[in-house]
Amino acid sequence: MSVRFHLLISDRQYACLAREANRTGLPMAELARRAIDRVYRPDVRPRAAGVELSVGLWRRPDAAIAGRRPGIRLVD
Repeated sequence: MSVRFHLLISDRQYACLAREANRTGLPMAELARRAIDRVYRPDVRPRAAGVELSVGLWRRPDAAIAGRRPGIRLVD
């Protein structure tokens, strides 16, 4: 069961919350609930296990650098 709760926040806090709601697509109420859970009940909400993967792209290395690395062949 949910309880209606009235909260006064500053204009600055509202603007921050509104920006985050626009960025994530979540309602401001859900963002506030998540913030309360994260700060005051950090172990209650389940978290999904996952892996973070970062990938980068670089220009093709020049021959002097590639030639020093074993297993890399430059083909034109």
